[in-house]
Amino acid sequence: MNKVTEFFAPGKIIFGPGGLSQVGVEAKRLGSKVLVVLGRSAMRKSGALDRLTHLLTENNLEYIIYENILSDPTVETVDTGASLARKGSCNLIIALGGGSVLDTGKAISAMVVNEGSVADYQEIEGKGRKFQHKPIPFIAIPTTSGTGSEATRNAVITNTKLGLKKSIRDLCLIPEVALVDPELTLSLPPHITAICGCDALTQCIESYLGKKSQEITNALALHAIGLIGKSLVKAVKEGKNLEARKDMAMAALLSGLCLSNSGLGAAHALSHPLGVYYKIPHGLSCAVLLPYIMEYNQPVVTKKLAKIAECLGENISSLSETEAAQRAVEKIKEILTAVGIKENLSEWKIKEEDFPQLIKGAKGGSLNNNLRDISDKDLTELLYKMTGLC
Repeated sequence: MNKVTEFFAPGKIIFGPGGLSQVGVEAKRLGSKVLVVLGRSAMRKSGALDRLTHLLTENNLEYIIYENILSDPTVETVDTGASLARKGSCNLIIALGGGSVLDTGKAISAMVVNEGSVADYQEIEGKGRKFQHKPIPFIAIPTTSGTGSEATRNAVITNTKLGLKKSIRDLCLIPEVALVDPELTLSLPPHITAICGCDALTQCIESYLGKKSQEITNALALHAIGLIGKSLVKAVKEGKNLEARKDMAMAALLSGLCLSNSGLGAAHALSHPLGVYYKIPHGLSCAVLLPYIMEYNQPVVTKKLAKIAECLGENISSLSETEAAQRAVEKIKEILTAVGIKENLSEWKIKEEDFPQLIKGAKGGSLNNNLRDISDKDLTELLYKMTGLC
C-alpha cells in the first residue's frame, strides 16, 4: 500500500576526522553564551574539553560548564541544567559526550524557554505536554558511536519518582548542528565501543523491520548495517583504527536518522525498564535482546531479514528465503560473541517477580512499532530467554 512519508534531519551535519575544529564558527553563528554539557572526566582527560573551550574563546564566546552527567539522565538532572542555563543567560547549548549527555543537552535546550519540569513533557499517561516555545539552539557532539542522539527528535529521560524511563519528543528537539568527529571516539574502551556499536546496530535493524519503515530510512539502515558488520569487531579490537571508527561513527549517525523517522521495536521497548530497575547499560540490553526479537519477528519479516544477511556479507545465493533469514540471526550472534556480548543477562540476577513491572515499563511507542504484534505472554517468554531463567 502506498503511503506518504516524511523525513527529518539536523539543520546541519558536519562529519569527518578533525570536525571538532569547526565548533567555534558554528557556535558563533548560533549564540553568544554557551552552556557546555559534559559527562564525568573523560573529555577533560582526553583534551577534547580544552580544545572545545579554546575554540569558543577564540570566537569571543562565553561559556559555563555543566558536568558529571551520568548514564540514564534524570528529570532532576535536566531541570537543574535548565535552571543553570537560564541564570547564566545562555542562548546556546553544546553537549560533548555519549548519548546520555546529548539527551541531557537536548532536553535542557527546550526547558530553558519552556515552563515547568521536563517531567511534564515526557510521554507518560496524563503528561506529555507540548512545547510552547522553540528550544534555544543545540549543537550535539557525540564521543561514542551508538545512540545516534545527534540526529534524533527525542531525549530519553529517567523519571525516578514514577520508576519510568520515557522520552520527550518533538521535531523542535532535532539538533541545529550534529558535529560528528570520529577522532573523538579513538579513546573509547573496548567494552563501551561494543555496547554502543550494538545499540546502533539494533536501532538500524529495528527501524528497518518496524511498521513505520520507509524507503529513505531502509536505504540508510542497510548501509549502516553493512558498515557495522564490516567494522564493529575491528573498532573493538583495534581501538586506534580510524577507518573502523569512522565507519562506526557514520553508522551511529545513520541509526539516529533511522530511528527518528521510522521508530524502533521491542528490543528498545524492553531495554528501557531494564535500565531503570537494574541499571543495565542500554546498549547491552539491546544487544542481548536483538537476536531474540529478530527470531520472534521472523515469520513476518523473512524477506527483510534475508536482506540483512546479505548486507552483513553472507552469501545467501544458495539459501531459501527462510534459511537466509535465519542466517542473519546467526550472523548477529557471531558478531555479538566476537565483541564480548553474552547470550543472556543472567549475571544481572533479574528476578521473575519483576517481569510484570518490566512489561508495564515496555509499553509505548517502540513496542507499538514492532511489526509483529506482541502480547504480554510473548514478552514474558522473551524475558525468560534473555535473562537466562528459561
